[in-house]
Amino acid sequence: MPAPRTAQPSPPPRHLHYPAARGRHYSDGPLAVLAANGTGLLAHLADGRVRPCSVSDLPGLLEWTLRAPLGAAPIRPEGLPSGPLLVLTPTALNQLGLPTEAPDQAHRHPRSDHILLNQLRTIGWQTDDHGLGPWMRLHPTTGDPACESIHLAVTTWGALYEDAWQLPDGLPPAQLAAAIGQYADLVRTPTGEPSTCGHLLMSDLRPPEHRHAVTRALLARGVPSALTTRTDPAPCEAPPGHQLAGEDTLADTDIDWWRPPTRQEASRPHVVCFAVNLHHFADSNNMRVSDAPAQHVYHPAFDPKSPGSWLVDLSANGPSSLLPPAFASNGLAWHTTPALAYATLRGLKPQPVRAWLRLGKTSPYFDPWYKRVRLARLAVLESLGLNIDLDAPDLLAALRDLPRANRVQRALLNALDATAQDAFTILDQPPAQPDQARLTSWPTPDDPTWRPDLRAAVTANARANVHRKLSRTARDGHFPLAVAGGHILYATRTPDLTEITEAPSCDFRIGLSPGQIRPVAVRPMHWYQAQCTDNTNAARALKTSIASW
Repeated sequence: MPAPRTAQPSPPPRHLHYPAARGRHYSDGPLAVLAANGTGLLAHLADGRVRPCSVSDLPGLLEWTLRAPLGAAPIRPEGLPSGPLLVLTPTALNQLGLPTEAPDQAHRHPRSDHILLNQLRTIGWQTDDHGLGPWMRLHPTTGDPACESIHLAVTTWGALYEDAWQLPDGLPPAQLAAAIGQYADLVRTPTGEPSTCGHLLMSDLRPPEHRHAVTRALLARGVPSALTTRTDPAPCEAPPGHQLAGEDTLADTDIDWWRPPTRQEASRPHVVCFAVNLHHFADSNNMRVSDAPAQHVYHPAFDPKSPGSWLVDLSANGPSSLLPPAFASNGLAWHTTPALAYATLRGLKPQPVRAWLRLGKTSPYFDPWYKRVRLARLAVLESLGLNIDLDAPDLLAALRDLPRANRVQRALLNALDATAQDAFTILDQPPAQPDQARLTSWPTPDDPTWRPDLRAAVTANARANVHRKLSRTARDGHFPLAVAGGHILYATRTPDLTEITEAPSCDFRIGLSPGQIRPVAVRPMHWYQAQCTDNTNAARALKTSIASW
């Protein structure tokens, strides 16, 4: 009788090592869109070239990617390069043996037994703490995620078509690669929704020093104006759920206001709605930012050069019943520096009771970010035939023709607007990692760019800019009916926006640049009155129901 066979040990995992940053080449560009053609996978590059990709599983795809000259050099030489982006189409998922349906919440966890995670473990790789989703960062378990990553975007899991990118459905792989390659050239390699890309771009352009998480080798020199220190928010600045959040929070919010028309306004047949282009983004380049921790100060004298939050009563600035209030508070409340600066401009002399101030060196942190996004947006506008030098009549005619323009370029324009506007929402975003999202009280994220005070300051700055223009325009007798952030409604005798903008004191200018305005919609007065009867802010209704471009 033959002796029983001895059990053979399972083969050790095949570890896939990430090549060193020095000497990397990127001649194939920042990304590849993977699709099957019946005989195997093809990698469609941003410049239109196609590479064969003879792999049948995710480990093989990652190995192929590391051999290919994919990726992007740092936007600034003092920063880190960007890892390659792989976009997986439905046919690519089938070729790789991966499910086309997005995982449920339990299987999104980075330690779940999902097939994609199991394939990664066979080569010593993992996702970051966010786990699985439409957008993923993959890296060696013993590596440095900041500089040794491959990014995945899975279209059937919600990337690019169903999220804020809103790219047109059914784009062939070559067109998809060209579209997101255009964004990569103008902004950065997409590694998430536009808001995430906009937030990461801030660090790309103000990179901190970076040492390898394992070897401690210096990989990025950084720049002096980078945000490098994880700082706790002041209790008034901390968002709900943060362990430091206090009862009294910052009062600075966007204007959300409406009123019934006067008898004279009700006799006008039209209501025109326009939008301030990127009203949060506009003028953010001039804001001063400090990396210092907040210091608690009693009875400070207001200094417009000191970033921080101030406990002060701004209600002495009594509003007109025909204008929204300049400040979103009544009585003693916490406000950021831009709100107090606007109060000073309006003739008030703020006398803060307390303050949380960042008294270190300041810099215009958002300035290079503002310039890059602005230039990217101008390039896409130009591709749509929209030039900033057009006079108002020609521009309005071009905007009326825009719905018939190239749908991909229109989607990119919306994505760039989201890059600019929605990046600020990441500054105070609660943790999204599965292990932390369940916490009822969470600590400050380990990220120097997590700054709820900056989001509040940007909002206060935007509110001040809009209110100042509303006040100046009112000198000609034009008062707004409703305001929702940067969307504003006026009663007019004609359906022409220029009835407002050509008034002598009007501070709103028709144009394409941040802070200028564009038409949104024209409605009859009886429509607006019906909105009032329903207790609805008509400006908000139009903002949420009509596409920007």
